[in-house]
Amino acid sequence: MDPAQAYLTDQYPDLYLSSELAVRFPKGDGTVGRVAPDMLAAYAPRRVRNSFDGAAEGSFPAFVLEIVSPESRARDTREKPRLYGLAGAREYVIFDPLGADGRQLSGYHRDSQGGWVRWPGGRSGTLFSQVFGLTLEARAGLLRLRDQAGVLLPTLAEAGAARADVEARRARSAEARIAALEAELARLRQDS
Repeated sequence: MDPAQAYLTDQYPDLYLSSELAVRFPKGDGTVGRVAPDMLAAYAPRRVRNSFDGAAEGSFPAFVLEIVSPESRARDTREKPRLYGLAGAREYVIFDPLGADGRQLSGYHRDSQGGWVRWPGGRSGTLFSQVFGLTLEARAGLLRLRDQAGVLLPTLAEAGAARADVEARRARSAEARIAALEAELARLRQDS
């Protein structure tokens, strides 16, 4: 589990997180719609699912994220905002790693009256998620998360590098202790 997912799982035990899971939802015409966001968060029990049935779960996922590719650009930026708004999402984040329209991060969310509106980004294109209580930001082609204290949550690679650094320091410390003990042992042998 990557550090951001571990953080979200720990901090938000009432949220179910998944990626690329088919979501079924009732449409206004009585039919059932289907969509598979790149990532979703729903106020639902954590359990293994083959799909997410909005009607059975009681609501559509609160948070959905799509990562734009050249093939999905039109769907993600023109079709899905309307679909997610009608389906009942609270927040829809569109992450475009290449920033084709000059922005890497945009979206839609519910305003204070419950309307589905464009999500104004903060300075440097950040979005504050009410669902997660975190700030989302695009950095060097990656979607990053900051907690409420402003601390950037580490990526899997950063967490791995930090663990490797801790282990290397532990190994150097152990080697120094062993060398000191060997020197003391050698001194004691010389004295006897």
